[in-house]
Amino acid sequence: MNKKAYSAIDLSVCRNAQIGIKMNDSNCPLISIIIPVYNTDEEQFKKCIDSVCGQSLRNIEIIVVDDGSDENHRKIIDNAATADCRVKIIHKLNGGVSSARNMGLDIASAAYVMFVDSDDWIDENCCEKAFKMAVSENTDIVMWRYIKEYSGKSVEVDIYPESGLRFDYWKKQFNPFDMRLMGMCWMKLYKKSIISKLRFNEELTNGEDVEFNFRVFERMASAVYINEPFYHYRRNDASAVRRYIKDMPERYKKTLNVMEQDVRKAKRMKSHLARAYYSFTAISYLVLNMNYIFAEENKVPLYKKMEQLKNLSFEKPYSIAISRAESLELPITRKMSLIFAKYHFYVGIYMIMMIKAQEENLRQ
Repeated sequence: MNKKAYSAIDLSVCRNAQIGIKMNDSNCPLISIIIPVYNTDEEQFKKCIDSVCGQSLRNIEIIVVDDGSDENHRKIIDNAATADCRVKIIHKLNGGVSSARNMGLDIASAAYVMFVDSDDWIDENCCEKAFKMAVSENTDIVMWRYIKEYSGKSVEVDIYPESGLRFDYWKKQFNPFDMRLMGMCWMKLYKKSIISKLRFNEELTNGEDVEFNFRVFERMASAVYINEPFYHYRRNDASAVRRYIKDMPERYKKTLNVMEQDVRKAKRMKSHLARAYYSFTAISYLVLNMNYIFAEENKVPLYKKMEQLKNLSFEKPYSIAISRAESLELPITRKMSLIFAKYHFYVGIYMIMMIKAQEENLRQ
């Protein structure tokens, strides 16, 4: 097989291509891995693409969607991919990470789909173990743990202590609607058939992957969990979740409005989705506290920040999530902040935010 990368794709042909494959056909990919990339650091992108190309499961399709990177970064993308004929490179105008993922979904040809962010990486056996689990359990989604990668430290995220846990109509051995699992589109293997008609909402700029999963999980019949940290998530302070953005409250409100509609329209899993909605609402409230109200870039005096915190706490849907603080499935530190808000102890929230900020700085 010739070593080459596809720098151009006839999208009209790809969209009309038949998706079905023979599982024993070594020439057909078993998993399509979609990697959206925009001006990613060269070393980080190379680590990402090398980890994907180095998978022990060789029958994979690697779709790199360049979302309008500058000329230097386009060269980096092309150079990093030329050594492997399984890589398809798509260059497009900048439209955001959702549009890049959607373009990848448009041309994905395998029976299963994974997403990997361009500054993260995966373990060598990730695809093989996830695929074997998906086939042996005949499940719609396989999930696993991940590791937060700081510049000087790696922190494993513990979720459930056992492997092979199943969620379906008969078994509820774990909760896939837990935000530690549902909150991201990576660290999952999706059966293509349940997402083939779904796309990321390109109008959302915060929580777009969570909202996508709201619609996916409403359709799934089963999910299985693997207690292994295959995915390495690089903590990036430039992320929209962690940096100060002036219109951040409006962005989250827009996402929450769409999610609320998803819950109302759901014909299945409605109670699970409703609980997940309030969990994400609570997390959004805490993100706004940390990265908007108490961010250093917010130059108003402290008493004004406390006033902003109080106003946000009384605003729907945050006030409803706060009223349900004790029943939400969240880590104790997050739940404590919500309980403080419930009883109007805003100084306590401020203290927790400052401690968390110091902990994050120490990990960098």
